[in-house]
Amino acid sequence: MANQYKQYFFIPKGIYLLNHSVGCLPQKTALEKERFFDLWKFQGGNAWEEWLSLIDEFCKSLSTLIHCNSEEVCPQTNVSSAICKILHSLPLRKGRTKILLSEFDFPSMGFALSQMERSGYQIQFLPIKDNQLCLDSWKKHLTKDTQLVFIIHVIYGNSFLNPVKEIIHYAKEQGIFTVVDIAQSAGVIPIDVGAWNADFVIGSSIKWLCGGPGAAFLWANPVSISSFAPVDIGWFSHENPWEFDIHNFQYAKNAKRFWGGTPSVLPFVIAKVGIDEINSIGVDKIRFHNLVLTERLIQAAQTKRLTVLIPTEASQRGGTVVIQFNNPQKAYEKFKKENIFIDIRPNFGLRFSPHIYNDEEEIDKVIYWMQDED
Repeated sequence: MANQYKQYFFIPKGIYLLNHSVGCLPQKTALEKERFFDLWKFQGGNAWEEWLSLIDEFCKSLSTLIHCNSEEVCPQTNVSSAICKILHSLPLRKGRTKILLSEFDFPSMGFALSQMERSGYQIQFLPIKDNQLCLDSWKKHLTKDTQLVFIIHVIYGNSFLNPVKEIIHYAKEQGIFTVVDIAQSAGVIPIDVGAWNADFVIGSSIKWLCGGPGAAFLWANPVSISSFAPVDIGWFSHENPWEFDIHNFQYAKNAKRFWGGTPSVLPFVIAKVGIDEINSIGVDKIRFHNLVLTERLIQAAQTKRLTVLIPTEASQRGGTVVIQFNNPQKAYEKFKKENIFIDIRPNFGLRFSPHIYNDEEEIDKVIYWMQDED
């Protein structure tokens, strides 16, 4: 059966499996983009009210995706910006001197978190065993001196799916603040931030959400948000941005306290289209489809005696298959020559990420070229 979802996206010529990096552009994006420019063209500075309503629409679409209230969502430029705003909002708590993350987190997050050493924090990296992070290891390192734990939902390098809910539950028992990064999972794995009950969830629209760069987001738990006072603020962090009293700043009572100055608009107009497409298809359906195709890749790789770096158990992996080759660069160049869009990461391997618009015929073509060469 033909894949009906191909017609909804602009897909580069070839076999596109780079969805862990940048999702394909939805066909409807061009029309929505023109809404932004038409407002600018015909209203000039009077466009702001409607521009801001477009950002509100983005927040509502995202809230549907991750199951929350739209007021709990704050737009961000990127995930690094989001984590920095959280870090510099932490309240001082006696004896809480440690920030915990893992050795397999995305480097940008490590760069940002390590800057907290300037403020006297100790940065501790959770050690990796057999390319995985077991819950017992998390529990061992989530000690009473920990101020904050940073949890990647899906590890970018090997697609390992962390037991987020269990980690958060244990961290909460120790009084530890929790931040979850869903950049590699939003759009391909169902997410309910309310069920997790973290303090913060951050992510971006560029990958599985097919929303392009520049439209990241921060979800803040309404129960605990009053404990955090961000330093990187602006007039849109104010409870009433239109008050215009330079002597009176009051944090917004919701997640918007993390917003900042005059916001970008166009990236969120674009990103909303991708999120709406994902919502209309359904993340459950996308997850099932992805598991069918990734299982096909895994079994073929094992048959060819290639090393599969991701968990074989479906409940423990994200949307990406990572395969090690004896000569990874040579293998990568071969796929590239055949117009198969994948990438390679040092210390991991070649990454293959099928989305809803990929099909079994494409995967079989990939498998045909999947062989190790010294």
